[in-house]
Amino acid sequence: MSCPPSKVAVILSRFPYPLEKGDKLRAYQHLKNLAASGHEVHVIALSDVPVTAEHQAMVSPFCASITVLPLSFTTRVFNLLRSFVRGLPLQVGYFLSPHAQRRVRELLRTLQPDLVYCQLIRTATYFAESGSHAPSVIDYQDAFSRGTEQRVSTAPWYLLPLYKRELRTVRAYESRSAAWFNEHIIISEQDRVVMFGSGGHNVTVLPNGIDTEYFAPQDVPKTVDVAFVGNMNYPPNVDAAIYLVNTIMPIVWQTMPHARVVIAGASPHRSVRALASERVEITGWVDDIRSCYAASRVFVAPMRIGTGLQNKLLEAMAMGVACITTPISHEPVGARADDEIRVGDSPDSLAVHIMDLLAHEAERERLAEAGRNYVTSKYAMEHTRTVLNDVFARALMRGRGQ
Repeated sequence: MSCPPSKVAVILSRFPYPLEKGDKLRAYQHLKNLAASGHEVHVIALSDVPVTAEHQAMVSPFCASITVLPLSFTTRVFNLLRSFVRGLPLQVGYFLSPHAQRRVRELLRTLQPDLVYCQLIRTATYFAESGSHAPSVIDYQDAFSRGTEQRVSTAPWYLLPLYKRELRTVRAYESRSAAWFNEHIIISEQDRVVMFGSGGHNVTVLPNGIDTEYFAPQDVPKTVDVAFVGNMNYPPNVDAAIYLVNTIMPIVWQTMPHARVVIAGASPHRSVRALASERVEITGWVDDIRSCYAASRVFVAPMRIGTGLQNKLLEAMAMGVACITTPISHEPVGARADDEIRVGDSPDSLAVHIMDLLAHEAERERLAEAGRNYVTSKYAMEHTRTVLNDVFARALMRGRGQ
């Protein structure tokens, strides 16, 4: 089912550049795909940080217009307080500004789009209370309730009531907001089951696409033994980095004392910065993250919390780097354990995989090649573009009562 070129209003909770967060990367990819399919794209982006002209210039080639709605510190504090009054999840209320809502209503009334596309439940109320009757699509990306439930289980006692309230309100909001949209997108089957069970709700599983020509193997010296990348201020990545350096690598270092670790990514939390040593480099922001992947013998994503599909694994596999991960991240990727990716469920098993791949170059190269072949066959950007257009076509039909 093909979607005719349409005027699409895209509502985002963050401006989709720079690409240091998963939701921004996914939004950026989808904007590129929409433009490549001939759609007239109008971006309406909330932002709690300044958006520079240089950042806008990286997105403008895909857009007919860009509107940034700043959320000041005072506004965000007011939004959070208002969340309690309205019974909203804090991660929804944080982004929900009355002033921004008025601007969204005005913009949608002026644009008269053929379709409205919202990313994340954070933007759902903006559409629901806009007065627009345009056909609509929401991309949940991950099941927020799944991630919130994990945080409830690890929250300190003094924050537990707040986390329990957040879980209760997120679940209710996810359920309620489903009725506001004609079509729904989510990143993995696991997240779909968490949110919708065996129900329908016109839900399409759409993993992130990977530009396998951009993320391609590079012939450069391997100067790093073990790498991990990601936004290093994001709690699941912070936890994984600490787990890697403090729990897994000491087992490896008993046998391979010179093994070198690099942890790369934006805004490293102080607990991540504290991991730096002679054997562990914390890089912070890297202009071209491919350089970190390419220089690595092994990529490890030892995730213990978090939801959805890990872009970092797909990128590393696409670049022909042997990858190791945990069951929570392996399941959404779907690659065959031992054939295309290594999977460990304990510090000992993860350490054994690291040592085995570092010690055996032929097996490391075989796994790397198999992993790249898997990502190329399943996550190519062309597939994402086709599925996205099919979803839009169905939304247009449902929205028009066809």
